[in-house]
Amino acid sequence: MTGGADGSGGSDPGTGGGNGSGGGGSTTAEGPCDIYKAAGNDCVAAYSTIRRLFSTYTGPLYQVRSGSNAMNTGSGGELHDVAQNASGFADKAAQDAACGSGTCTVAKLYDQSGHENHITVAKAGLTNGGANAATDDFETIANKGPLKVAGQDVYSLYMEARQGYRQTVAGDGMALGDDPQGIYMLADGTRVGTACCWDFGNVTPNPKSYAEMNTLFLGIAYWGRGAGNGPWFGADFEAGVWMGGSNPGEPGWGGLNDAANAPANSNNPAMKVKYALGFQKTGNGPERYALRMADIATATSVTTAYAGNYPSGKHLDSKGAVVLGVGGDNSNYSFATFYEGAIMKGYPSDDTENAVFQNVKAIGYGK
Repeated sequence: MTGGADGSGGSDPGTGGGNGSGGGGSTTAEGPCDIYKAAGNDCVAAYSTIRRLFSTYTGPLYQVRSGSNAMNTGSGGELHDVAQNASGFADKAAQDAACGSGTCTVAKLYDQSGHENHITVAKAGLTNGGANAATDDFETIANKGPLKVAGQDVYSLYMEARQGYRQTVAGDGMALGDDPQGIYMLADGTRVGTACCWDFGNVTPNPKSYAEMNTLFLGIAYWGRGAGNGPWFGADFEAGVWMGGSNPGEPGWGGLNDAANAPANSNNPAMKVKYALGFQKTGNGPERYALRMADIATATSVTTAYAGNYPSGKHLDSKGAVVLGVGGDNSNYSFATFYEGAIMKGYPSDDTENAVFQNVKAIGYGK
């Protein structure tokens, strides 16, 4: 691990140099971004506090801030990059040594795609996102989510309400306008919020503006519904969360003003499971979207909850900034635990997503 001045980012994440921190592993094991790249859907933003997602990435996975506090909005303390070990997993022991017995927070998630779309704590947004949305968010406590993956002891990103990460510029290579885009995310469906909005995806660079979004949601929304009592994966396009449907009244429809009149989408399963994998994709010529998901602990295939036309009254208009854990206007009342995820170019095929499912399933979460 390396230390650095506040905001320095430590060692170069593309090369993994310096004081043992970059430490890239020697293994070239295939990750989800290798699968997407082979299919022509290059990852443009990829994050995990747990493992390497792209076999050629040799840099640190994330950065922690020692000497921090539970309400840190992105300053002070000492920064330390968390390296990979030889197997491509985060070096938990080095994080523990750097953090010591004091409070340590996650200051940065490094983008493993090579586009350097690193994300830091989210900044204040609009008051219509809730009372706390108009204030800066807090960094996540670094050691609250220990787990074992493939026999490795690691930490998840155990996010609480008012904790989020985002860019305030359009990211390199990110979808803009009606460019097609894919997203995958693995998260803990057993601890999720029932408010707005725990998202991962593409939003406006300016949290104080109101703009179209293109994100994958996990939780129980005020709007669209799936089977059972949730939580569900949905599409947050702003002014609603869709669990399916292209017109008002269709199953899963999630428009802000008319979702109450729509039935639940029985094809969108409740994902109250420890390792919930979700996929969203948008574009593909005429404006379309799809939602797919699986419980990697028990499923043998991926469920397609919806694949069809984009919601009527909405327009695919991506703004290009990455967000994780909050909404585009910094709506920050929800929470969940993030394991890994990526945003990629184009409209990935079902076969490509099925291969990513098999990769994530095989890695050994919880084992």
